[in-house]
Amino acid sequence: MKKIAIEGMMCGHCLETIEKKLKSIEGVEDVKVSLDEKAAFISGEIEDDLIKSAIEEEGYKVLSIEVIESHSKEEKEKRGFFSRLIRKIEKSNIEEFGEGKLHCCDPDKKEEDKKKH
Repeated sequence: MKKIAIEGMMCGHCLETIEKKLKSIEGVEDVKVSLDEKAAFISGEIEDDLIKSAIEEEGYKVLSIEVIESHSKEEKEKRGFFSRLIRKIEKSNIEEFGEGKLHCCDPDKKEEDKKKH
């Protein structure tokens, strides 16, 4: 996640303008804009120059862009769950099909299955 410090935001209209502009950028997954912090928070794979030019096109000034770790408990739990799930799937595939092989792509496994049935 990136935190973009923005100068010139003063009201809800400013917030909506920046949020809409950032959401229109390809690669942006999520956007939150905070008037209190005078910052936008973006997740996704986006180049800093693209973020800066998009905001400055709307008449605001980008003071800084920094990568921050999300501290949301919910996000950490989701990441942990999916990491554990992926490891279980990988382990199951290795046990079932062997290292680096998927059943659908392994002609030997297909032949074995035909002989069994």
